Amino acid sequence: MDDAFINALVRQQRLGNRVDRVFTTAAYDNMVRELRENIGMPFEKDHLKNRLKTLKNNFKECFDIFNGANGFVWSPENKVWVAKPETWKAFVKAKPNAKKWMTTPIAHYDELSLLFAKDRTKSNGANTTKEKADQWVGSGSPYLLDGFNLPNEVTLNLEDSNEMNGGTSQLATPVEANSQADSQGCSHSATSLKGKKRKASSVDAVERELRGIKDAIKEVARAIREGNLIAERGRPRVYSEQEVFSELVKIGVETHLRYKAYTFLVANSGRVRAFFGCPPGERREFLLHMMYSPDDSSTLD
Repeated sequence: MDDAFINALVRQQRLGNRVDRVFTTAAYDNMVRELRENIGMPFEKDHLKNRLKTLKNNFKECFDIFNGANGFVWSPENKVWVAKPETWKAFVKAKPNAKKWMTTPIAHYDELSLLFAKDRTKSNGANTTKEKADQWVGSGSPYLLDGFNLPNEVTLNLEDSNEMNGGTSQLATPVEANSQADSQGCSHSATSLKGKKRKASSVDAVERELRGIKDAIKEVARAIREGNLIAERGRPRVYSEQEVFSELVKIGVETHLRYKAYTFLVANSGRVRAFFGCPPGERREFLLHMMYSPDDSSTLD
C-alpha cells in the first residue's frame, strides 16, 4: 500500500497539485479514487493524511541525520547508507541516533526525497546552492547578494560655513563674506568632484567583484544541473500501475486475463521492468510466457 500511495503522491506533485508544501483537496480526491480502484480498500482522506504524516516523520529522522554528511553514499539497491567502517565509527560517535541506520533499510527513500527533501532544507533555514544561484540570477539586480541589498550611496555633507566659537556665531563683514563665499564655492566644487570620483571608483570595484561572484555562481548552478541530469539518467524507470494496465489494454490482452495479468505484474517490480523491456510487438507473448512458465518467471522475483 505504501508503494501505491507514494507513487500517487509523486504523480500529484508533478501535476502541480501541491501548493506551499501542502497537497490540495483535488490531490487527495485523486489519490483516494486511485487507491480504491487499484487496491480495492475503502480509503478515506484522513487515512492518507495520517499515513503521510508517518512517512514524513520517518523520512525527517533519516534525512536530518545524513544530509550533508561526508563519506556516505546512498545505495538504491539495498536501501541503506553506505560508508567505510572508520567513517561510520566516527559518525556514530558524533550522532548516536545514526547507529540503527547502519543495518536498517530505508524503504522509499528516493521517492520521499523527491517529495520532502526541499521542505526539510527550507525548514532548517538553509537554501541549496542551486536555489541561491537561481535567486541571484533571477533577481535582475546587480546589487543583490543572498537577499541583502548593498548600502545606499554615501553622500558627502559639508560643514556649515559659519564656525562656532564659544557657542557664538562669528559674523563676517561684507568683504569677508564675499571672500568666504568664493573660497567656499571653490572648496565645495573640489570636494564634490573628489567625492564623486571616490564614489564612482568604489561602485566600479563593487560591480566588478559582484560580476565575478555572479559568474562563479552561474558555473556552480550549471554544474549542479548537469549532475542532476546524470543522476536522473542513472535511475531506473518506474512504471505506474496505470501505465501497466493501459499497456495490457493496448497489446490486446483479453478481458478475462487482463486482471490476472495486471495483478501478476504489479506484484513485482522486476516483472514490470522485464515486461516493458520487451519490444511492444512481443510483450503479449512474453507476458504469457512469464505467467505460465513458473521456472522462468521465478528468476524475476
